[in-house]
Amino acid sequence: MTILHRLSFGLLLTAALVSGCSTPQKPPQVVDTTTVVTQTPQQLLAEAASQPPVPAARLRLRAAQMLLEADQQEPALNALREIELTSLPPELLLEVVTLRLPIENDANARLMLEQLDRDSLNQLPAELQAQMARLRAGALLQQNNPLAAARELMLSSQLSLDPDEQQQYHNQIWQTLLQVPESQLRNALAKGNDYFEQGWFELALMLRPVTDLPAREKALSEWRLLWESHPAIKLPPEGLMGIQMSGEILSANRIGVILPLTGDLATPAAAIREGMDAALEVARQQGQPTPTLVNIDSSRLVDASQILPQVEQLNLDLLIGPLDSTLIEQLALMPDLNVPVLALNPAPEGPSTPWQLELSSEHEARTVAEQALNDGHTRFLVITPNAPWGERVRDTLRASIEQAGGQIVGTLAYDARANYDHQVAQLMMTDASQTREDALRKVLRHRLEFQERRRQDADAILMTALPDAARLIKPMLDYHFAADLPVYATSHLYPGHPDATRDVDLNGIRFCDLPWILQAPSDAHRWLSSSGKNTLSRFGRLYALGIDTIEVYPWLEQLEKTPGAYIEAETGRLSMQPNRRLKRQLACTEFKDGIPASVSEYKEAMEQAAAEASDAAETETPETPQTTNPL
Repeated sequence: MTILHRLSFGLLLTAALVSGCSTPQKPPQVVDTTTVVTQTPQQLLAEAASQPPVPAARLRLRAAQMLLEADQQEPALNALREIELTSLPPELLLEVVTLRLPIENDANARLMLEQLDRDSLNQLPAELQAQMARLRAGALLQQNNPLAAARELMLSSQLSLDPDEQQQYHNQIWQTLLQVPESQLRNALAKGNDYFEQGWFELALMLRPVTDLPAREKALSEWRLLWESHPAIKLPPEGLMGIQMSGEILSANRIGVILPLTGDLATPAAAIREGMDAALEVARQQGQPTPTLVNIDSSRLVDASQILPQVEQLNLDLLIGPLDSTLIEQLALMPDLNVPVLALNPAPEGPSTPWQLELSSEHEARTVAEQALNDGHTRFLVITPNAPWGERVRDTLRASIEQAGGQIVGTLAYDARANYDHQVAQLMMTDASQTREDALRKVLRHRLEFQERRRQDADAILMTALPDAARLIKPMLDYHFAADLPVYATSHLYPGHPDATRDVDLNGIRFCDLPWILQAPSDAHRWLSSSGKNTLSRFGRLYALGIDTIEVYPWLEQLEKTPGAYIEAETGRLSMQPNRRLKRQLACTEFKDGIPASVSEYKEAMEQAAAEASDAAETETPETPQTTNPL
């Protein structure tokens, strides 16, 4: 094994920092009048033994270069180790360290880099000072000191005049700052920083707690106002938004809202629209410009082609809706749809496939399956209602599990009118275990020591069940020896309001739901609650969908064109799939003492918000959002 094979990750990172900002070069050439071209490395080393320290260092350096060119790393390293670093002039010291560092072990590398003191080497030309700072940055990263490493890289960036090289420095600075703990960043702000350092530290701190696109863009705008001369404005580092941004923010002055005003879907459509109004009201209160919403009654539409004349007549910039799947399919198949559309149900692929944001049990089932798979489970039992929607959920779970390489080993389509004990016994195969015992007793005609057992081919349970059914099914699972199997469930088992007495039997079940239900209320959520809306019911989730249509539409193009981009929204963390469908990553929690673990703090916040809003409502009536209804 050569010494190179023993390099640590830190030293490899150091080498990467050295090479990342400079053009690859051959080892430095050393010219000395005491040598001739035909000398071998062994001759150079022999001559160095009788020379003073500095000429000897030059000879050994040249010998090491020749040995490395011949791929003789260990002899080259031995030659470099013979050089006395403390006696070298700065430029020669830098040459020796640059050559020796990539092939040195950790302990010697740290000792060697201590010789690269910034104060003692400040007489070097700017280019060499930058190289020295890069070497120090690599050493500091190796020693798990990213803050000091970032300072060294900031120095290198100031010494460089090449924009491409500066860009690479900025990228490295940003990636290094991401490794600095927040507490260290805050302490760094109080130090005697120069203008460049202070700007970088404040930028990192402002963006550290911000994870979604709108909030991150707002924080960046505020930082740019304060640091308008900072080099990171002219050459922003890659990944500043957490992703590589592309696409434009979608601007809309007039938005057509295609929802039914009459018929079976009129009530849920009204909730979606109220959510949209709440989002706009909050934006107005914050001094933001807001679009005008224009109602288009989809219950009066015979065909989606009727929408296009209204788009032109009403001067609409964007359409939100429809809910009706037939209208959505017709829009998707239009060859000349020239207005952006955010549909509220899935759409097929076509010439004009719209963006899609929807609440569906199938979408939620995929999230629950993904959660269970990510936890390492591969063999599942599935419990769903004996109903058409339960069958759709079961099919979705099966597709998600099998696509990921897992397996569904058993299913139960439960009947809420039948005996749960018998149904769960069949699923867990404990009824078969009891049948075997009875058969053996009849054959052997004497008493048996028999222990009932459940099936052993599953390692987790996936469940979609309404609250009353879930409260009965979970105890039956425990009774039939499945208490050790983790249970993952969709949100259908949780009505939205914590009830520790009734839900104590759900303890241990992990389920996923909207952030709207499980996390602290947003301003729009508070506004709706203060208006007397039952925001936490299953129906109340439609308010969240309406709010998200307003929050997400400006970012649709960026979400589509930028893999990895997301927005933290009321219905989940929203990211775009290739079929232009917004994926919702839900919040997940577990029942403890009859209450979802994340809800206790949330409930307190909601009660406080409702009280504050009620007090405010007594003295001020909210302004009604602007609406136009042409039909």
